[in-house]
Amino acid sequence: MPKQAVRLFILLSSVLMFIPFSLRSQVPIGGAPNHGGLGELRTAEKQTWNVFGKVTDFKGEPVRAAAVHVDIGLGGKFTKDLTTNAQGEFRTDYTLDASTNTRLFVHLLVSREGFAPAHEFVDYGVGEKTWEIDVAMRPETVGDDQLPVAALISAMAPKLRTSLEGNAAIAPAKKDLAKGASEFLDEHNAEKAVANLTKVTKRYPACGDCRTFLGFALLDAGSWNGASREFNEAAKLAAAGTSNPDKIDSFLILAEIENWKGEYNKAAGFLMQATQLDPKNAFVLQELGRTLVLQQNWEAADDYLHRAQVAGASKEATLLRARALLEEGDTEAADGTMKEYLGDAALKTYPQPIRVLASEIDERMKLRTYGKAASVVNEPLPSLMKTVPELHDLRPASGETGEADLAAILQKTGENVRSFFTGFQNTVSTEQIHQERLAKDGKIKDSVDQRFHYLLLARSESWGLGLQEFRTDVRGQQTTPTGLDSGLMLTKGFASASLLFHPSYQSGATFRYLGTQPVKGRECYVVAFAQKPEKAQMVERFNSNGEAVLVLHQGLAWIDKETYKITRLRTDLLKPQSQIRLLRETTEITYDPVDFKQAGQVAWLPSEVNVTVQWWGRTFRNVHTYSDFKLFNTEVKDTVQQVPTPEPQ
Repeated sequence: MPKQAVRLFILLSSVLMFIPFSLRSQVPIGGAPNHGGLGELRTAEKQTWNVFGKVTDFKGEPVRAAAVHVDIGLGGKFTKDLTTNAQGEFRTDYTLDASTNTRLFVHLLVSREGFAPAHEFVDYGVGEKTWEIDVAMRPETVGDDQLPVAALISAMAPKLRTSLEGNAAIAPAKKDLAKGASEFLDEHNAEKAVANLTKVTKRYPACGDCRTFLGFALLDAGSWNGASREFNEAAKLAAAGTSNPDKIDSFLILAEIENWKGEYNKAAGFLMQATQLDPKNAFVLQELGRTLVLQQNWEAADDYLHRAQVAGASKEATLLRARALLEEGDTEAADGTMKEYLGDAALKTYPQPIRVLASEIDERMKLRTYGKAASVVNEPLPSLMKTVPELHDLRPASGETGEADLAAILQKTGENVRSFFTGFQNTVSTEQIHQERLAKDGKIKDSVDQRFHYLLLARSESWGLGLQEFRTDVRGQQTTPTGLDSGLMLTKGFASASLLFHPSYQSGATFRYLGTQPVKGRECYVVAFAQKPEKAQMVERFNSNGEAVLVLHQGLAWIDKETYKITRLRTDLLKPQSQIRLLRETTEITYDPVDFKQAGQVAWLPSEVNVTVQWWGRTFRNVHTYSDFKLFNTEVKDTVQQVPTPEPQ
């Protein structure tokens, strides 16, 4: 403690010794009296800093139960560990000796399962004024087609370092720049580098390259908001200047930030501005192609990625183009592009996402055997009505208005399907399964009846939410249906059948509006569909004696005219698979509304499913019925050990 502080302490002690007790009791403890004196001295000795903030994800949603480690640089005694509340908020305070701590610097480390660690560095300066610290957390993993943060840094930061080291205008800050750059790029300690690079930007706030370089260090350290602030300031400086390369770099960086946030339209806008400044910039063309892939604008992505290849882009452009060509439906071109990317190296030496893409292309090549298979989409209506007896009272659509009606039906039904999966809440119901094996004369040869608790759980997917199913026995232990060893058939996965109509999957099928028909007293649109071998994204894998065959489907959907909810769905094989003697696979799903009163939600869920399969000269039939639906809340990772207690309805 400084000598001055010691003398002050002694003085205060002496004064207190000579104040009568009755007078001492009137001295205000919490603040200084207007006339000055003892209270004023005590206030000057201590100062309280409020440290508070909010943690959100990239969509601005609160991240609850995140661990927040607060370090103010005064040793372990002053570190604090907090947890965010339901609104993602945290709060604490520090009361420090004002004579020795004139300013406050805060370093936050925030962690939460499913997210990459986030860091924020805040210098509150002098005085008591503080402000809310906003912390944005990136998902722990990014999509296979997104540019990793490390890839952007490695592509741009080293060149920026060289440019800054040769910039005579910031020569007086050369020492801090060199030290920060070495810590960042050589020692790979971005957190340590931030302090030195911040000194450079404070000394030269109009240096756009300095701000961009600091932004990269902050990004690498996990300070998303801090990096965004520096990049935005650098972009303003670039826009006010005359250097096209600076503007292009700013557009490129801002675009990647928007891509990571899922704002693909904004990203494309930035990259289009960059291409106008330099139409042959290979990296910009590649990243515009990447953004179009993320937008699922396959044809445009193919075009820009081809331009990137011509301009000399990296192999990444070739890989992205293989994805675009596959989704565009040009399987042969995708196969050739993928082989160009792989070269002579063995596929097993590549990372898993690349192996998965190569496998998808290979499987799509196998689907070419479907050719132009006849389906319910192109079969004459009179013939179709004979083939499918359920259509006996169909009122055919007018040929003139059918196409316009179909577009509206698909759009509204697709949005309903999207809403169903996006807003799905975990459910538990009772499932009865009746399995049969039929003799050639149609009589039941063997049968088994089973009963389960059936759990449907929401899970994250790239397009939104998917559904995952589990079955448990009456004691709450996870189990699976039996019967396979007895020569019966196992079937599952019906809750996701309506995904064929999801906007993300409609491009994988051809649709045809047949007309209207009453179902259970309600008028329904009847829509036929058939998966496209070259574009289908939902492909079934039929396993038989160790051999897996890819299977595509065709079918019919009955859609309520008022609500645009699918009330009935039938799927059949698009083409029999003679190599495994699979001649028929018919699934008929009946949907009924389930009123979850507590949630104020009505969900259309399968109430009955009939599956008939003809395979190796044998006929199998399974009937699933579902009842007594309830909502429940749980966190399920790998297994379900026990049925959660349902919420009251």
